[in-house]
Amino acid sequence: MYYQVLLVDDEEIVCNGLRRFLDWESCGYQVTDVAHSVDQALSCLEQRPIDLVITDIRMPVRNGLQLLEAIQEDYPDIRTIVLSGYGEFEYAQKALRLGASDFLTKPVNFGELKHLLASVRSKLEAERIEVFERQEYRQMKFNLLLNNLAKGYADGYTGKDAQVLEPYLSYRNYYLIRLRFLAPSSRQDGIAAFKSYWSYETQDFSKHDGTVFPFNNELNEFAFLYFPTEESPKAVPFIETLQSQLDRFQAEGMIGLSDIHNGASYVQAAYKEAGKTLQSLYIYGKRRAAMYQEIKALPFFERQLDESFGMDLLRMLSSPQQLGSLAAYILCRIDAIAGQEELSVAEVQAFCIQVMLMLNQHLQSFRESKLITDEHLHPPIRDLLLASHLSGIKESMSDWLERLAAEIAKNGNDSESGNVIANVKRYIQEHYAENITLNSLSSVFYLHPIYLSRLFKEKTGVNFVEYVTEVRMNIAKELLLNPRIKVYDICQMVGYESPRYFTKLFKNATGITPKSYREAGNARN
Repeated sequence: MYYQVLLVDDEEIVCNGLRRFLDWESCGYQVTDVAHSVDQALSCLEQRPIDLVITDIRMPVRNGLQLLEAIQEDYPDIRTIVLSGYGEFEYAQKALRLGASDFLTKPVNFGELKHLLASVRSKLEAERIEVFERQEYRQMKFNLLLNNLAKGYADGYTGKDAQVLEPYLSYRNYYLIRLRFLAPSSRQDGIAAFKSYWSYETQDFSKHDGTVFPFNNELNEFAFLYFPTEESPKAVPFIETLQSQLDRFQAEGMIGLSDIHNGASYVQAAYKEAGKTLQSLYIYGKRRAAMYQEIKALPFFERQLDESFGMDLLRMLSSPQQLGSLAAYILCRIDAIAGQEELSVAEVQAFCIQVMLMLNQHLQSFRESKLITDEHLHPPIRDLLLASHLSGIKESMSDWLERLAAEIAKNGNDSESGNVIANVKRYIQEHYAENITLNSLSSVFYLHPIYLSRLFKEKTGVNFVEYVTEVRMNIAKELLLNPRIKVYDICQMVGYESPRYFTKLFKNATGITPKSYREAGNARN
């Protein structure tokens, strides 16, 4: 990457000479623009980003010192070098006081210029690294904070980072937006590129008509806390931005919006609303984005699956011996709830759809199959919704379950279990800073915690807690090499509240304390 240079001199021959007789790219620069007056230079600065301005001091109308004053006021991050004639040292001293990196006398000695450019470049690179590290650290902290808020963890709204969000959450309305990538339509590299883009995008989102705080919430999702402006209170412009970004990264996804809310205490409710909106898009399959306001009256949302029943289904789905009984077990439960609870047809349909969604999401963790993609769930759900009586609902459900069981039996289980553990590992690598437990992962991957624990040990050779600790310690090692990040902050960034406990785990893993590891790393460098 080259740093961008603007040359400013009222003499065209000087600009041409500087541009032609120095190999700028070998020095790490490109001459982006040439200006022959202060006004032209300021116009160039308004049009494109510039890293370094090299300017003459003596120019007609407005001189180089006036340009430096404007740069210091409006573009404080731009580096400057001034060119002065013999006997103009008083001007040069004023230039240094105005923030110029250095000055050169005319005619320019190209050896001195190259040396000066190298010095400026090293400073620019150090600044860029520091800014990136600061943004990366800040984004990691926000990611953890927003996940804690959205998922209802008790410690989700404390510390200095919460204070940054406080003016937004307390005094401005917001939407919570969840984007779910469609599998396998979306390429993994496209999903990774999309997540990477939004992870390091700044929070100055005037171009989106609002302020956005993005966070990486699930393996196949990404979420946003969006604060619209008073002038543009809707989320439509930002949704259009998301859809164009999906196209750019060749990924497909569905977008669910919550109702509009105000206050930190409603973030978890907004997160659930956005999730329910996504589920409605799965069911009806005609749109790629919707708001909770549009779908919250649908009967689909009136019933949630009993947890023990759900676990029974997942156990049967994972066992070749019990797979043949899955359809009969579900159909028996349909008869029971229809008879005992006197449910309407719409409520029975809602129950069946919940079962289909849960089984589908569980199987997507295991394998890629044409039968269990998001798109192929729409026809059986449509058939279910068209059924006008209980026998038709049971017939539609039975047909789908039989095809599902046949697909599972055809593909076997070995490769699928390996695939789900690969996804579990990837989830841990993306969410290591959060409170990851077997119970929390079981809800993400629709697996019983005991079964997940046994499967993880079988496929990886280490238990779940050992793997999470290993991932966290490896990240901590990288962060400790940066002396600007405090050990206390690193402790929180890798998922621990207690510095003492973090130090104990780190010493168990490496044989030395975090402080000693940092000192040894600095000594090597």
